[in-house]
Amino acid sequence: MDFSEKNILAKQEARRNYTKWYSQLSDEKKFQMVYNGYDFVVQKVRGDELRANPFTTESDISMRFIELTQSDYPAATMDFIREKMKERSEIEWQERFKTMKKALDWKYEDMARFTGAASGDSIKASINRQVPAFAKLAICVFEEMSKKQLDKEVKKL
Repeated sequence: MDFSEKNILAKQEARRNYTKWYSQLSDEKKFQMVYNGYDFVVQKVRGDELRANPFTTESDISMRFIELTQSDYPAATMDFIREKMKERSEIEWQERFKTMKKALDWKYEDMARFTGAASGDSIKASINRQVPAFAKLAICVFEEMSKKQLDKEVKKL
């Protein structure tokens, strides 16, 4: 028996031992092992996406996870999922915009005056359709400034 045959037999024995061990685990323990494996991947994808874009949405992170882990979906299904996640991402941007607007105590008329828009209604309609790129940038700046302010306050404690 040469080395490669011994190696194959050792691998087979290890698989048998693992299968025997695994079959004796409780369903809860098996679930926890699978969950921890997925959670590890989720956290890895989240970290990678946030390093690439610290202001990305949860929906964009979820979509990236789906793209990396569910590649066996038919193209039509993936297109449907992408469209739904894009809609969710837009809703997240709108919520973030509302949070910024409220924190700054701005009205749509104020924003129209700041940007030279015809009216507050035009700003509101634009935001409700799709948050424009300039508004997303404003949200990112607002969130970063808020984070820095919070960090300063925490350091004072």
